[in-house]
Amino acid sequence: MEKGALSAKQISYGAQIPYSKVYQTLNSLENKGWIEVTRKRPSRYFPKSPETAIKTAKNFFESEWLHAEKTLMDELIPLYEKLKTREKYDIWILRGPLNILSKFKEMTKKCKHELLIALPFVQEDFLTDFYPLLSSFILGEVQVHFMLPKGLGENVYKALSKIGEVRCRDKMFGGGAISDSSEVLLLFSDERGEITAIWSDHPGLAGLAKDYFNYLWKESEK
Repeated sequence: MEKGALSAKQISYGAQIPYSKVYQTLNSLENKGWIEVTRKRPSRYFPKSPETAIKTAKNFFESEWLHAEKTLMDELIPLYEKLKTREKYDIWILRGPLNILSKFKEMTKKCKHELLIALPFVQEDFLTDFYPLLSSFILGEVQVHFMLPKGLGENVYKALSKIGEVRCRDKMFGGGAISDSSEVLLLFSDERGEITAIWSDHPGLAGLAKDYFNYLWKESEK
């Protein structure tokens, strides 16, 4: 950076790197995107701009991290799911829209194969908050089914139909979500009309909810 373009011999002398190892060092810097080399003889090496080099390095580390994360998840999750014993399954009572929506977001982010959603009502803020999250499933491997009541705005049906298959019913007495047949979130109203939810990772409860969803799904209109 101080001297500009230099030959390998000049770099070896100036940086006190043995000439037998200087090419290894220079090749490493070139592969990382920090320097460039002219192919004339003798080859001369010169630095890229720090901004370009740092951006290249950042992209490299991010790519390496994503690859490592995917490898770990692909290898460890199947092992975890094959565990024959668990201390217990969880059942939570969730009160308040923020707690319920937070758990729904968590389920959605972890979903890998199938997401079944039954919504007795849909407000515009739901689409604002969750459409970017759900839209990550477009053209992906996750199958999404929405069961909605009739009478909603046309924009709601159009938006959700871009993410998954949508079917409608005249009446819906409850709602919820089922993720990968392993997690279930059930919505209901108490005597004061406040929305409460039950969440569980019990496979029996999730399977029962899925069977009921599919029963209603077959009788719903496309």
